[in-house]
Amino acid sequence: MTQTARAGIDQVAEASIAALRAPSVFNTQPWRWRLAGDRGELWADHSRRLSGLDPEGHLLLLSCGAALHHATVALRAAGYAADVDRLPDPGRPDLVAWLRTGERVESDDRLFRAIYQRRTDRRPFGDERPAAAVLAELRVAALRHGVHLQLVRDDQVPAFAAAVAHAGAVEHGDRRFRDDLLAWTTRPGSQRDGVSARTVVAAGGRTIAPRDFAQAWPAGLAAGAGTDRGTVYAVLATDAEEPRDWLAAGEALSDVWLTLTAGGLAASPISEVVEVPGVRAALRRLIGGAGRPAIAMRIGIALPDSATVPASARRSGTEMVGLA
Repeated sequence: MTQTARAGIDQVAEASIAALRAPSVFNTQPWRWRLAGDRGELWADHSRRLSGLDPEGHLLLLSCGAALHHATVALRAAGYAADVDRLPDPGRPDLVAWLRTGERVESDDRLFRAIYQRRTDRRPFGDERPAAAVLAELRVAALRHGVHLQLVRDDQVPAFAAAVAHAGAVEHGDRRFRDDLLAWTTRPGSQRDGVSARTVVAAGGRTIAPRDFAQAWPAGLAAGAGTDRGTVYAVLATDAEEPRDWLAAGEALSDVWLTLTAGGLAASPISEVVEVPGVRAALRRLIGGAGRPAIAMRIGIALPDSATVPASARRSGTEMVGLA
């Protein structure tokens, strides 16, 4: 291997380590990296698919897309464009992408720094609404990946809240969903994955209730004094529903979340509204049929005196990154 090729694979290896920080449904981290020649291979790990909540693996692919975008952000911070080939081999559908270093570019570490600042913040946010200019920047971030970020209008929030509540009720009444929730909220600490009590917020009065983790954790972080009145709700929607679209939705989710984190905002995902088919169809009607909902988010401004939310556990690089 030439010195140039070695430098490239070293950068890809570093990028794959940064990608360990990417968000994933229930913190399943359903991917692996293999380093081969001058490229990194991102593989979906279907052993970590949620069989009840995500039977077709859509959210698994979305999670892989977030990891892929995190890796490209790390390359940009190192001064390289990312050369990405998505779903390159129809005969191997679990091969999500090939990633190489592209041409040298001006280093930009704004989003890279946000990788280590980003948290899933389920606490109520404050009264102040995020600035319109920042929300417009989030739309641009999603569009970089061909994904639409639709803000839920104030007059639509009651219907959106009802959809979230209905999704929660359906999942609570279905053993397949309950089994997934229980399996990924009671993981041994040695596994370094799943949803931990450190990141769960106790139920409190708000317009849209957080996902109910009480089956595993009857109490969690104190909800705090936030009112959630300034919270905005967004839906990431794709034009189609092919694997490439779900992958793009994950890249957009990562871009949006890192962008809002860099802008001083906080967020948490609302995936239950796409996990239940009937609720997902209702959500699509709510946003005017403009695209297929891939995931929703709540976005707001954390209270100035609020403590830092603990980071979710992450598996090690030795477990998730290896040689092909």
